[in-house]
Amino acid sequence: MNEEQIFQQFNLVRKATLKEMDSVTEEQADKQPEGFSNTIRWNLGHIYVVQNSLIAKFGGKSVETPSRYLKLFAPGTKPEDWQGEVPPLSDLKQELEEQPSRLKETLTGQLDDEAAEAFLSLPTVGEILNFTLYHEGVHTGTIKALKANTAE
Repeated sequence: MNEEQIFQQFNLVRKATLKEMDSVTEEQADKQPEGFSNTIRWNLGHIYVVQNSLIAKFGGKSVETPSRYLKLFAPGTKPEDWQGEVPPLSDLKQELEEQPSRLKETLTGQLDDEAAEAFLSLPTVGEILNFTLYHEGVHTGTIKALKANTAE
């Protein structure tokens, strides 16, 4: 798969994630039905944070994530532990909309670079980026399930 195809796939997956945000209210975004460990808002923020973090830490690329987002949405975090304000859906949507072009700008010509640190035996930056698409799909599926269980 060539670089352009990977970035096209990234955009396709992100478009599906953003479509799931349509019609979600701020209130619905924070409902946590029984049997779910997080909320729609958490899943959206988590997609953003993990993608940046994997590329930065394991890929060794210069990708920054706001520290507040890391505290709210990193693996192991949960809404019940949040303190202070959380980003509104409009902010999360903007970050998610802009992330593909930012990463494309940062990573163009570097997807075949060796990863800075091993992650699940994935040897290159491009393979780590491809993994993040799987990760996003898992969380987009969770968002769909949450929407079905929090419909107003």
